[in-house]
Order: sequence, then structure tokens, then C-alpha cells
Amino acid sequence: MRKAVLILIFGLLTNIVISQEIHSEYVYKKEKTKSKIGSGIKWNYIDSDSLVLYENGTFHRTKFYHYHEIIYSELKGEWKIENDTLILNIKLENENKSDKKWTEINSTISYRIKKLRIKPINGYEFWATRNLKRVKK
Repeated sequence: MRKAVLILIFGLLTNIVISQEIHSEYVYKKEKTKSKIGSGIKWNYIDSDSLVLYENGTFHRTKFYHYHEIIYSELKGEWKIENDTLILNIKLENENKSDKKWTEINSTISYRIKKLRIKPINGYEFWATRNLKRVKK
């Protein structure tokens, strides 16, 4: 019994010390089943994007696209908000889910904050028409 209590207390303390507090989280997900008329062939179309902003000023973003090809990307770096604009300073990128090797890059993406959504202003996804929705806590 004592061991169980000590393990529980140690686990809770470790979780408090190691865990990061989330400032906000934005998500976009689109999933459809497409089919070829007359042949009965069906396939899935998946497009997902998530951005987590941590209280310590860092972020983690994961993008996944599966339609004609599979595209996967993870980004890490620092964030700040100035005049209703979210600025992401990207420091690390990983383009393969199974590979744990991160590539150092130096890039910036800006988003306009609109109530519960963010819209890209510049950067390599300026063309994007989708909006990341804020997840309510």
C-alpha cells in the first residue's frame, strides 16, 4: 500500500514539474470518403492541421495530408502575439513521422487572429484558404 501511495505522489509531482501548460490550441480537420462513379472504388481524403501554443512561448504544429500522396510535417519554434497578429518563428522541422531527426530551419509565418480562428498573412502557406479553429478549454 505504501509503495502505491509513494508511486502516485511521485507520478503527480513529476507530471507537475515536466508538463507544459497550454496557452491555446488551434485545429483544422477535413475527412471525406470519395468514390469513382460506376466502379464502386472508394478512398479516404484526409487533411488535418493542429497548432499548440505553450505558455513558455514555444509551439508545436503537426500537418497531415492524404489524398493523392501522403504529406506529413511537424514544426517547432517560438511564438508571440503583436497587434492581433500571431507570429511563429520556426526553428525545427520534421517531414517524416517515423524519423526522429529534426532539421534546423529559420522561417517565420504570421497569422491574423479573428475571434476563434487564425488566418495566414504571409509565409509559405499564404495561399491557404482553410482556417485553424481555436479549441475551447
